[in-house]
Amino acid sequence: MARLKIGVIGCGGHGRGHMGRYAEIPDAELVAVADVNPERAREAASEFRVPHPYADYREMFARHALDIVSLALPPAANRDAAMAAFEAGVNVLVSKPMAMNLAQAKEMVAVAGRCGKRISLSLQNRFHPEVRALRRFLADGKLGRVYHARLWHGHVMNIPGTPTMYKRHLAGGGVLFHTTVHLLDAVLWVLGNPRPVRASAANYQKLRRMKKPVVTWPGSVEDCDIEDFNVGLVHFADGATMTMESNWLMHPRARQSGAELLGDWGTASLRPLRVELEDGDQVVDVTPEIRLDDANDLGNSCRDICQSVLEGRPPVVHTDEILDVQRIMDALYEAAEKGREVSIED
Repeated sequence: MARLKIGVIGCGGHGRGHMGRYAEIPDAELVAVADVNPERAREAASEFRVPHPYADYREMFARHALDIVSLALPPAANRDAAMAAFEAGVNVLVSKPMAMNLAQAKEMVAVAGRCGKRISLSLQNRFHPEVRALRRFLADGKLGRVYHARLWHGHVMNIPGTPTMYKRHLAGGGVLFHTTVHLLDAVLWVLGNPRPVRASAANYQKLRRMKKPVVTWPGSVEDCDIEDFNVGLVHFADGATMTMESNWLMHPRARQSGAELLGDWGTASLRPLRVELEDGDQVVDVTPEIRLDDANDLGNSCRDICQSVLEGRPPVVHTDEILDVQRIMDALYEAAEKGREVSIED
């Protein structure tokens, strides 16, 4: 069987991550890479032995009949690159976040469907054994109804030093958009993707108010115009709620990232996995035994899009679930900007 022909657009750190993962997949062949910086494209092509580097991805699509392309781009560039890929008959894996906003994400999904192509998002937390074990546990109804979830995620005193993550016109958003999106998707998936209906939130930028700002880029603190902290509350159609805290300037702590689910019959948590059920006034540890491996790795997203094409099935990260993640993030930003609760529309 002929190997899948793969292209990657964006040859920075994320793009090189995709290239390295595809290089490990027997059914995949890296054929071409593209980057607006021709030298960076040539360097990446040399590093991963890719025969064809390009400065313009449109030329790449014109010259090669690719099966899959990974987009390792700033959110501001995802829509146009995805549209070009679909029109060229190529399936797409997008580095999170999907797009600048829900309208763009919907357009990308619609054009993928019209062209008969697959689109997926690199939300690799879904492949982690902890996440999968907890999803199975909840699907079996063993925790009863989950009425609330809380999650927190971020970095220890680090705002990523690339303009594609700290400049709004390129990044779309800050810590919520680029970091917490992973855990948000994982928790939604564990819960069976309940329908979000309304949200409230607040943003904050601590960076400019610090005595000694943590600036990780050449330039000044004024270059950063996104939030480094967000707190939000989401209501779901089934009456359940979710709170989340996103922070790029958190202090070191035992659990830098985690989630807790409150159910009628007990509680469950991620990072690490723990499940406790109630027996009267007693709490019983019923945490499933799992085997930890590298299943949180980006390679699982790359393997999944490859397998979905070979097997003729949808990717693990479905388009309706991608759109719900985008809906929630958009609503949290809108609520923070307006200073009030907002509805989450379909």
